Amino acid sequence: MNSIRPLHPLIQKRTEGIKTYQFMCFQDGIKVIPDNEHSYKAYFSTVESLVKVVDMKIDGSLLEFDSKQLKDLPAGNYRFEIWEVIDDVVHGIYPSDSSLKLTVKENLLDLPEGIVSSLTLDEFEKRFDEIAKNIESGGTVYNPKFQVGKTESVDSDQPASVDVLHRDDGTMVLNFKIPKGKDGKTWKPYIADDGYWHIKEDKGEDE
Repeated sequence: MNSIRPLHPLIQKRTEGIKTYQFMCFQDGIKVIPDNEHSYKAYFSTVESLVKVVDMKIDGSLLEFDSKQLKDLPAGNYRFEIWEVIDDVVHGIYPSDSSLKLTVKENLLDLPEGIVSSLTLDEFEKRFDEIAKNIESGGTVYNPKFQVGKTESVDSDQPASVDVLHRDDGTMVLNFKIPKGKDGKTWKPYIADDGYWHIKEDKGEDE
């Protein structure tokens, strides 16, 4: 049975990128030295879905990853496993009978009432930029038309996500899942007169 012991508390502030998390691996209670010929990855998920995969490094007899690799995770609680891969085949998963837990805490930008997470906005903007730049039609890059579709509020510890529906006329309908605020408020995206995406409190009024 595979087991693993973290050498540091698995907790960080959102957007923090200065920590190194190290781990010691065991098989049937015997310490295992990571093999430089193998690759190691940490798979992070919420209760609903896989949200991130990060590459791990070997430091002597330990495995490690940095908090800067997790800077884009929203505040919340995450489960993760460490996978050992040989020639694209999973050789071992640590731990065998459970999962590790990481907690991402709010930072001060998240706390004042009415402040929307700048990271969440950055994530949305990055996603839209990638869509606009990378979608190709017949080998020609074009700028698609965006339309806000359905906005669904999810629990505050869940990550924001965007589902994209491609229509035949070139319109891209964006369906959002946006975490509720800690105070229970919900948010919705919109395109302002300046042509940029923004997020505001959803008070239920028609826009």
